[in-house]
Amino acid sequence: MKRKGIVLALAVVAAGGVQAQDQDRSGDSELTLAEVDALTHRLDMMPEIYGQLGLVMEHRDTENTAVSRNRGTAGSKTAFRDSNSWIGLRNRTELMPGTEGFFRAEWTSIPSADEDSDRMFDEHVEYAYIGLEGDFGRIWGGVDDTVYEQQLDHVANFFEGEYRHEDGIYPATGENAERHLFGPYTTGRDRLVQYTTPSWGDFRMHAAVQLNEDGNPEVGSGSGEEKESRPYQAVLSYTPGNWEWALGMDSNDGGGDTVQEMDNENTYGGRMTYEGERWHFTAQYQHRKDIASVAALLTSYRIGPNRFSISWERERDELEPETETTNAYTAQVLHDLTESMAVYVEGYKASSNEQTPDRSDLMVGARYRF
Repeated sequence: MKRKGIVLALAVVAAGGVQAQDQDRSGDSELTLAEVDALTHRLDMMPEIYGQLGLVMEHRDTENTAVSRNRGTAGSKTAFRDSNSWIGLRNRTELMPGTEGFFRAEWTSIPSADEDSDRMFDEHVEYAYIGLEGDFGRIWGGVDDTVYEQQLDHVANFFEGEYRHEDGIYPATGENAERHLFGPYTTGRDRLVQYTTPSWGDFRMHAAVQLNEDGNPEVGSGSGEEKESRPYQAVLSYTPGNWEWALGMDSNDGGGDTVQEMDNENTYGGRMTYEGERWHFTAQYQHRKDIASVAALLTSYRIGPNRFSISWERERDELEPETETTNAYTAQVLHDLTESMAVYVEGYKASSNEQTPDRSDLMVGARYRF
């Protein structure tokens, strides 16, 4: 919502109402400037409401190799469904000269894929954090994308068709699975404390630590018990002109039962992005020893209200004995009808070796943001 416009309108209406009341009492009184400022300040402290309504007609095709590994029902399906709608609250206010406090809370229509995750909040909460920002930088805590994901995993978060509904894929009841290939890092987005430094020329440092459950200090025993761990991330970003470069690592020290959760090998990644007036280009690469490597390229071109985008993603899963390579291709044409509303056509294809079914999708959708 355009809060400044709402604040001004309400201030004018309130001023007119008070003036009318004062005129009834004294014949000729006006709302003082101090009273208008006080009203404006109180209204400005109210949180901003924002959100997105997304709908899509989606045709999904899964090849027959899925049946042998319970990786989804083979065949084709067409469905009219939600496409990641969400609503949120956010605000920031000056606490003292040079220091602002801020918060954000956002609820999504897409629940967490991990039904057993012990989250701080309900699984439909996408973001919930509070923090401070000033000359010292920015520090915040709660539920958020990690600084590693924000700086190094741009391609997987770029397109509209983020999730794919596949009966029996993961979890077994049939939930929304991530369509794109995220990097091989396991530090979660819950119970985070994160920090970004002020800019040193064109450089910034970003850091995060996840505060997992207190308990036995041993990590990764595979017993399924709650373990204490402090996985952390560190990222260096450099933004000269239209270019942006980032290098980072994730310690992956969280305890758990899966091979990826128990393996403490670091994940290392790099990204290069060019953002011009019309052209956008991103190249990124991430690697985790004996686990996986993920590479991705994205380019888009904007002319007027139209944006044309295409990407290639490649994941080399190195876990034995199911070593495999997956290639995913996405193409999108997006048209902005207004500042708030857009329509798009998006095509997606993912192919692997015989262990995973090939998947082909066509989506026609619309989104409205406010």
